[in-house]
Amino acid sequence: MVYNMDFLIAAMVILLLILWDFLGQKRADDLNNQIFLFFAVLGILDVAAELLSNYYISSGGGDFGLAAMLTTTVFYLFQALLPFTLICYIVTLHDNKMISAKKMLLPALPTFFLIGLVLLNPFTEKLFYFDLTEGYVEGSWYKLMYYSAIGHMAAAFILIISWSRRMGYRKTMVLLEILVISGSGVVIQFLDHSLLMTGFGLSLGILALFITINNPNVNTDSLTGVYNHLYLTRKCKELIATGKSFHVITVYLYQLKHINKIIGIQGGDRSLQLMANMLGELCGKKAYRITGKRFLVVAGSMKEYEYFLTNLEQMFGAETSMNVDRRKISMPVILSGITEAQKLGDCGLILEYAEYLESLAAQNGLTEVIQNDRKNLDGFLYQKKVEQYLHTAISEDRFELYYQPVYSIAEKRFITLEALSRLYHPELGWIAPDVFIQIAEKNHMIEQITDLQFRRICRFMKENCAALSRLWNVKMNLSSLDLMRSDCSSHFIRIMDEYGIPHDWIQFEITETVATEYNGSLKKVADDFTAAGIRLCLDDFGSGYANLNTVMRLPFSSIKLDRSLLFDICSDEKRALFYQSVVETFRRMNYRIVAEGVETEAEMRLLSSWNVDMIQGYYFSKPLPQKELLELLKQSYT
Repeated sequence: MVYNMDFLIAAMVILLLILWDFLGQKRADDLNNQIFLFFAVLGILDVAAELLSNYYISSGGGDFGLAAMLTTTVFYLFQALLPFTLICYIVTLHDNKMISAKKMLLPALPTFFLIGLVLLNPFTEKLFYFDLTEGYVEGSWYKLMYYSAIGHMAAAFILIISWSRRMGYRKTMVLLEILVISGSGVVIQFLDHSLLMTGFGLSLGILALFITINNPNVNTDSLTGVYNHLYLTRKCKELIATGKSFHVITVYLYQLKHINKIIGIQGGDRSLQLMANMLGELCGKKAYRITGKRFLVVAGSMKEYEYFLTNLEQMFGAETSMNVDRRKISMPVILSGITEAQKLGDCGLILEYAEYLESLAAQNGLTEVIQNDRKNLDGFLYQKKVEQYLHTAISEDRFELYYQPVYSIAEKRFITLEALSRLYHPELGWIAPDVFIQIAEKNHMIEQITDLQFRRICRFMKENCAALSRLWNVKMNLSSLDLMRSDCSSHFIRIMDEYGIPHDWIQFEITETVATEYNGSLKKVADDFTAAGIRLCLDDFGSGYANLNTVMRLPFSSIKLDRSLLFDICSDEKRALFYQSVVETFRRMNYRIVAEGVETEAEMRLLSSWNVDMIQGYYFSKPLPQKELLELLKQSYT
């Protein structure tokens, strides 16, 4: 028989190019990529052995010696191994850990049996033999090679379908495509032995893996060239699955926005590239870029962890500056160290813990080191419990509302209320509002909470309209995510109309932080509320970076001064003068002034002498549940 070796030659070219490119790039060294490399090398050896075998068979001229028998036997061995290697590849893609010999023993039995047949074939001639007149002759068990390949592909198909949810749609489809491509080569050669398509189908399958799942570029960050978040996730899963101890350090360039303002965005990109080069020189292939301005280093031992941490602290110390575009730039970072990171059990949890540690840093323009300890870990786990409970609290509406009355100095009575969210955990007790609100905002749950609480406010006002009739309004805080809703104004107005609440009975508070992020959509929401008769209050003025320009851009009717401005005003003349000047300035601009956090009579008298309009604080009343609030209002009006 004359064999067409053109497809085999094409297969060899494809596989050699794949191997050359794969080895020439920075590639991931996780188990799946190692199996892929073994798969590609085995494919090259298989095609090479088939080429040599066919060469000796075609040019033997009836004299088939040891070379023909040896190359053909080796080729059959590779053919026996390749289908099982594909199974191993799929298992590593699913499990992200070392393959258990015990787990793979049963699937390997057919392969071991076939390898035994191949090794014994020179004596049994069951698979093939050479005849002086006929040349290469197929044995009686020859088709076992095809049955083995088809059987392994069927097993691979079952595994892919069974594990599709965990592996994801993209990987599942790629693997199914590979089965179709490789299986087509096997079927074509089975039907026409002269067309050597098995090796060609194999090469196309490996090419598909190289372009998609095992593409080295998929694992590296396009800007800096270090490994990316995708590969870190796989590597962490592998380390956790194998039970290996490892430690991580995150490097957070928290002043990147400031650096971009000084040297431009391109200069900021070069700063990140410089950081990546420095980390690469120190840590080699153990450096990753996980977000825009955050890198991570993995250490395999405590000695290596301490070495990395010490050198990183020196590298980004206060006396160190980087030369970027011929300019000396200081690049302070927050170094968050997590020892025994595998105990957290999940890569996502490790990164969340690192972000939590970063949030504890002062961010004072210097490099800071925050390491995990029992206290920090307990604080993080507390937040995770709160985060998990928030889902239950939202679905079962377990939130409560407390109201803090606001006192009018001029009218000498309570004239408005601020609605404040409260949440009780069955194990943790009362959760601080700042804690659960921050977590809700981070996880995009705040809009649901706002809706639940706003409806509760509207029900309370409707059911107690007589008791609340002497109040001007009820204040409620809106978060930045609430205000970003495309239907923000119409949504809340529709709820008020649903309960029959007059629009001027509600006043929405917008925090200073949100107001400083002024944009066209925020201005439209504010204008829509004002047009509907709903007034706005600027909350927490003085806690951040708001200025008069921020205040005047939005149609606020009142300004609430943050409690931090009250600190020492009764004993510090400069602080008192500053507070008084702020009040006078806003009053001249026709804003009503609310002093927040008033607790002592001395503070109240001083603020009263400065013509502050309203007082909110424990001096008059703490936040109260509905029943106690109604009792307080009843007593104050009689």
